[in-house]
Amino acid sequence: MPETTVPSTSTLTPEARFHALADTGQNVFLTGPAGTGKTYQQRDWLNRNPRAAVTASTGVAALNAGGATVHRWSGMLIGPKRGQDFAHYYRELARDHRRGIRAAFNRVRQARQLVIDEISMLPARLLDYLDYHCRAIRRDDRPFGGIQVISTGDFLQLPPVRINPRFEYDWAFDSKAWQNAGFQTVELTTIRRQDEREFSDALSQFRLGRIDREVAGILRPRVAVFPDRDLTRLLTHNVQVDKWNDYCLGDLPGDEWVHEAQTHGPQSQVEFLKKNLLTPATLRLKVGARVMFTVNRPDDGFVNGQTGVVTRLNSWEVGVETDHGHVTVEPYAWSYDPNDETSASFEQFPLRLAYAMTIHKSQGLTLDSAFIDIRAAREPGQGYVALSRVRSLGGLHLKDWPKGVFVSQRAIDFHANTARTAAA
Repeated sequence: MPETTVPSTSTLTPEARFHALADTGQNVFLTGPAGTGKTYQQRDWLNRNPRAAVTASTGVAALNAGGATVHRWSGMLIGPKRGQDFAHYYRELARDHRRGIRAAFNRVRQARQLVIDEISMLPARLLDYLDYHCRAIRRDDRPFGGIQVISTGDFLQLPPVRINPRFEYDWAFDSKAWQNAGFQTVELTTIRRQDEREFSDALSQFRLGRIDREVAGILRPRVAVFPDRDLTRLLTHNVQVDKWNDYCLGDLPGDEWVHEAQTHGPQSQVEFLKKNLLTPATLRLKVGARVMFTVNRPDDGFVNGQTGVVTRLNSWEVGVETDHGHVTVEPYAWSYDPNDETSASFEQFPLRLAYAMTIHKSQGLTLDSAFIDIRAAREPGQGYVALSRVRSLGGLHLKDWPKGVFVSQRAIDFHANTARTAAA
């Protein structure tokens, strides 16, 4: 990473400031509430820097970003166990002659720029090890071995997974690597997903766990006593999702149509795709079923998160009636690694039942309407992620009024400090 002076960017918009900093080799943390365009700005920068490595903290986020998990890209796998010496773990990897690890080490050696999406879900322990890992491979003691790192995400959304609920959340911003990298914080503030001022303001307060009388007055009337069954339900657990989707599909007349995904390549990679794609490997539909599109194909008449009703089913195409007209959907192929022709592929119609999905898998989506049940939300930011998927107040329907909103005080404090830095 070239040694440069941080440019003066105080008069620039946050979007322009992000590009100015990133283009001069700075390590940047791009953040902001849901719907402010973090993904758009990241992709815009990547379009001009196509050689940058694109990674994310989780499989779902990696597939959404069009890259790999940071674990696979770097070859660090699951990382060292809690308390394990970094040098000892690195030596184990360095002695491992599997082709995937050797290829990953080469990627690290050759990298100049690294994007880490959804940084909030990457534990501090793993970010510290990634820093050590890159420095060791590149034999360069600068942060991340001199690789420029562009991290994106929002620590007031989903947190890192806790192995043990007795432990505190291991936030990436608490790592030594974060401090040493000197990330320049850029906070996007203009919310583009919602254009109703009172709704976006209420969501901004909800994000911080502040539900005063004014916020309650806006959101509480959205409790739906008799919701439309066709509303997409955002739920906390997979078992709830499967149960509701099965019930709604079974209640439709006619025979069930089943289409199995066509997969090729290493089985471990196939299993990764099956686990992390929004699209199910076994797609079960009926004419009349409500479905959600799982890829962006605007030229074909649909985008990720859009919903419609199935009108026709056969082995080579599915007809779907949307609010904007009728579209024909053909199978779509995903790759485990778009840059490796030998990696696994997964071909399926880019659809899923739209009656229910988990809040975790909804992250990154924009929905016209949803019926949201956050009564069992136990992770900080989970309730905010769910509510902020919805485009308008009229499209928001709540199962019940939450008795409380779980937000991490550590994340709030970090947000307050970085917001002041970003505004400086």
